[in-house]
Amino acid sequence: MRRFAAALLVVPALLGAPRAARADMRIDEWKGHVALGFAHTISDSLAPPGSLSVSAGVDYPLGSSWRVGPEISFSLLGSSSLTRGSITASLDYSMFDAAMLFTRSPAHGPLARWSVGPGIASPQVALTLAAGGAGFRDVAVGEIRPEFAADATFLPRRMTIVAVGAELSARVVPIPGRATWTLLAVRLAVHF
Repeated sequence: MRRFAAALLVVPALLGAPRAARADMRIDEWKGHVALGFAHTISDSLAPPGSLSVSAGVDYPLGSSWRVGPEISFSLLGSSSLTRGSITASLDYSMFDAAMLFTRSPAHGPLARWSVGPGIASPQVALTLAAGGAGFRDVAVGEIRPEFAADATFLPRRMTIVAVGAELSARVVPIPGRATWTLLAVRLAVHF
């Protein structure tokens, strides 16, 4: 975990080093995006097939090909059920996350943007049952954990004011003592 945290501190310093310091921050250099699509989690054998995912973010240039900015996303991942003895519990999966993404725009190829960065996530497995909740405490999840975030966006190369494309997203959230949550999403993205 310490190595992961150290790497998260080194990446921003390396990416920001080539750019000369500027006193002004121009509002017209900010760009934003929103996305809507489908997400699925790989967390345990009870994980549902997936459902709705939304995200939004902004970014600012660090140089000619790098940008940096925050992104938030929320995914409703669906429900599953678990029976132990004569009691059945409903498990509702969801995840909220916020990440600071460093974005690169390659000059060639179909991939218009790729982003990586650290973040925090709140994976949730909420229990719904009539009685006997103590017998299901081992499956409930409700923590705030560090995450690694990665996005790949396919957009037209010539963006005027608005561009529409496809976004592939991955979030990896290690949870000590439990299975690592890996959230995969495919979204329709609008960049402006």
